[in-house]
Amino acid sequence: MTFMKAALALWALASAFPALLPGETIPAAPTSGLPGPESRVRFLCSVQAPYGQWGPFTQFISGLNSSVYSLVMTAQQKSQWSNYSKRADSDWKGLQARYLRRIDNWRDRSLRDSQTGKVAFYPFGGPDAANLLAFFPDVREYILLGLEPVGCVPAGLADYTRDYFSDLRRSLESVTTLGFFKTNDMRRDFAQSSVNGVLPLLLFLVGHAGYSVTDVTAINITTAGVITASTNQLNGETRGVAIKFTDGRHGMRTLRYFSLNLLDSRIRNKPGTLKYLGNIAEANTLIKDASYLMHTSYFSIIRNVILSHSSMVVEDDTGLPFRFFERTAWDVRLYGSYAEPIHLFGRWHQEDLKAAFIARADERPLDFAIGYRRRDESSLLVATRRGK
Repeated sequence: MTFMKAALALWALASAFPALLPGETIPAAPTSGLPGPESRVRFLCSVQAPYGQWGPFTQFISGLNSSVYSLVMTAQQKSQWSNYSKRADSDWKGLQARYLRRIDNWRDRSLRDSQTGKVAFYPFGGPDAANLLAFFPDVREYILLGLEPVGCVPAGLADYTRDYFSDLRRSLESVTTLGFFKTNDMRRDFAQSSVNGVLPLLLFLVGHAGYSVTDVTAINITTAGVITASTNQLNGETRGVAIKFTDGRHGMRTLRYFSLNLLDSRIRNKPGTLKYLGNIAEANTLIKDASYLMHTSYFSIIRNVILSHSSMVVEDDTGLPFRFFERTAWDVRLYGSYAEPIHLFGRWHQEDLKAAFIARADERPLDFAIGYRRRDESSLLVATRRGK
């Protein structure tokens, strides 16, 4: 097996960066009716909330509040939603206890005076809005990249059955238990379940993070590098979705997810998307569970985008190799403890990073697991551009 084939095989096995190419959605006007049978059915769906209300719908699909739809839900559907709501609440509280609250505390101690970026950028994040919002809660614009298609949500309220909610929880299971999405899990779930693409996952995570969603729009990056709205996602160069959300402290903000293969040979064929990425300025960049892809020569373009356009990079050891943070350009702080990569990625040991951990003058703890390691074996690197 050639080195490139091996690298791509590892990516497919363990990356949090999804491994499906975009699929088509079927636009449809909202409909309503009685819930169908419990067996999975093929239903119409679109980037359009039932009855056109994204705020109440996000609360509904997140398991937080169903009151807006209560008059058109059957007794059976209310019971199914209630059971889903209890389980979703338990899932979220588990994620908060294991990761999100710990990240909040660490961020307040470690990043309070470092966040100078205007954009939060998560190039290998897939639909993992939870971690991006936790690490960078104060910016105005969020950009996530993943291979997963945007997908859609069922257009008819009747399609939100026990099976749909069960499939949605299963799609979210790895992030709520491990803190990141698994490639194989998402590929399986989207192929075999009624959940179509990342849109419902994004809404769940944004809703549970405490934000009010006001609008969702299908978007594209054009060949000119401009973002435009799209009604059918058929035009443009790179497909995505924009989620507008708000809270009492920050006002209106936007999260954009783009379905994009960051392999050099693929992204070179998208000049408009390269232009868009090149226009990202002063980014706070998060890289975690990235399968050491940027340690290879096949992901040099996105590596250079990050190094050129980030004010700060927060990453585990699966992200940018330590040697790329030149001391004349970056101030680097290390947290936790360096451990050898897991066996699957054993070749990506970084002797220089290990030496830097040993030589550091002060020990900065990390009380949560990140990457592919346990808490006592996890590390974070925070690189801040000098002069910022």
